[in-house]
Amino acid sequence: MSAFAAVWLDLREPADRRARNADLMAAVARHFRDRTQIAVTDLGCGTGATLRVLAPHLPARQHWRLVDRDPDLLAAIEQRCDGRLPVTQAIAWQAHPADVQSDLEVVMALPADLVTLSAFLDLTSSAWLERMATAADVHRRPIYATLTYDGRIAWEPADPFDSQVWRAFNAHQERDKGFGGALGPLAAARLIECLAAHDFTVHHATADWMLGGHEAGLQAELVKGWHQAASEQDVLDRHDLDRWRERRLEAVQAGRARITVGHVDIWALPTR
Repeated sequence: MSAFAAVWLDLREPADRRARNADLMAAVARHFRDRTQIAVTDLGCGTGATLRVLAPHLPARQHWRLVDRDPDLLAAIEQRCDGRLPVTQAIAWQAHPADVQSDLEVVMALPADLVTLSAFLDLTSSAWLERMATAADVHRRPIYATLTYDGRIAWEPADPFDSQVWRAFNAHQERDKGFGGALGPLAAARLIECLAAHDFTVHHATADWMLGGHEAGLQAELVKGWHQAASEQDVLDRHDLDRWRERRLEAVQAGRARITVGHVDIWALPTR
């Protein structure tokens, strides 16, 4: 699982980097621009993509606590950050093995000026998001949550079976992913509600993947993943679903596929 996860994270990182909403990232940078140092806790850090993309926008002296339960992903961070962090900044980071489900409150209590999360909130439950918002409120932690899938998928060229696969995939997103019943496409909206209820000022904006023909590897993995998820729902004719997969992969391999995947970025500040 770890090996596949690392390959998948590498494959999606360029698309993630392009998709992150520039206005919200600039707002984060402005909030901390008068500081000389900052401590960041990155929940579910994977191989450190948020560190690599956000560090150039933060104060010169930085300390990152990179939290993930997968030791292999944590071990991959150093290699992937080597030569990719600004040399003009003093950036220190430490791997912090922890489960963001069972250890959330403990991790949120650790000293930090900013808490970041990326590309996993759709796997979480309403109860987990409320726990996170409560902990952020208690400890007055600004939250920068990026690249949360919001249920929107568009394909070009269109296929008559697209809408059925889309519905089955979004239904699959609501299965338990280790946090209780997952919110899937509703996660971003629910986090906004939770943070607003705790008197956070919440800003949000779209951060969509726009995948062209030059990203055939990522497109192919998406098609395979959507096919697998839809098949596990067991609501579609398997022959029709398999033929959809074949047509989609043919378009990808021919360089004709264009895929848009909707995401939301969130920047939230405590007001008390």
